[in-house]
Amino acid sequence: MPAVHFLSQNRPGPRMGMGHYERLLIQHVMAETSRQEWQFDFTCDGRVSAESIRADESMHPDFASVNGLGFATVRLADWPWPLACAVMNRRFGARGSKTKKTPDLFHSLALTFPAPSIRPALYIIHDLPAARFSDEGRLPKWSKQAARDARLIVTPSEFGKREIVELLEVDPSKVQVVFNGLEHDLFNTNVPVADAAALAQLGITGSFLIYAGGHSQRKNVPALLEAWKIVAPRHPELSLVLAGPPGLKTLAETHGAPRVIAPGYVDRSLLPGVMRAARALVYPSIYEGFGLPPQEAMAMGVPVVASRAGGAVPEVVGDAGILAEDGTSEALARAIELLLGDSDLEARLRLAGPKRAKLFSWPEHARTVLEIYRSLLA
Repeated sequence: MPAVHFLSQNRPGPRMGMGHYERLLIQHVMAETSRQEWQFDFTCDGRVSAESIRADESMHPDFASVNGLGFATVRLADWPWPLACAVMNRRFGARGSKTKKTPDLFHSLALTFPAPSIRPALYIIHDLPAARFSDEGRLPKWSKQAARDARLIVTPSEFGKREIVELLEVDPSKVQVVFNGLEHDLFNTNVPVADAAALAQLGITGSFLIYAGGHSQRKNVPALLEAWKIVAPRHPELSLVLAGPPGLKTLAETHGAPRVIAPGYVDRSLLPGVMRAARALVYPSIYEGFGLPPQEAMAMGVPVVASRAGGAVPEVVGDAGILAEDGTSEALARAIELLLGDSDLEARLRLAGPKRAKLFSWPEHARTVLEIYRSLLA
């Protein structure tokens, strides 16, 4: 029975984009297999107890073993690659699972979690913002060596592949594009629109546009706020909702943007209904390895306004959304106005989005990953 060991950078608790990806990947990969066919183990970065990981409702009950690494991998970031490898090899050499069997394959869910070199390694890399933006931390010094040593790297977009090939200097043949899946049970056209009472609890009244995401430099929220300052006077019936971390409210106040509602994080169980109530999702990001919010909005028939400068976002949206020519506030304002001023276009996008969203399937993604496992172990 082959044993695969997941190496996760995310710890138990609230999850953002990559955290949701990891949870869904693991759940669907394990749903496509059986205990008789594969053994799966899981290690989380840092000093995290197995009990706290098991208590996370998103964790799969069929893991053979669940552990915290015992230290944060960031401690290895400045070490020479051979030394970082030696530490990881010692950690996993004979202690990778309950059966004391060394895993046959390591599946690292982040480049910052170095896979031991004692077995083949598969890495998941969505993008490399730390190499492009000063507020995104930094890549470990051994990133290029880890990527070169990997048997294969999976990324969800052609944009991500170009970034990996250029920045990590790996052969393109080692990078495989596999589209991410979509939670169709959570995001679909049958999702009830959040009622007025539920919206009011978040401070939302009337018609609105919504942005869902963070406020780091690559998210380009200042450009959205400046675009909104252009659009808002022409559409007094509309508000702009910024769903995400508290820093979004501070940004809105700094830019003096009118009629901005920043309710903070919206619980994932409420987000579909809130998003479905919006006139459109506006996603101004200038760097994404994929882009979950546009994908989720399309699945529910919510029109999407994004940017051609958004990295992989144009690959996700295709012709089922409006793409501003760049990430400037002027271009974003024109794209928003194009949608708001054309009811026929808005209706077309509400139909095109769900059709586009059918391209994204978690079961299909999981089956592809399992085929990759088999090919690496052949």
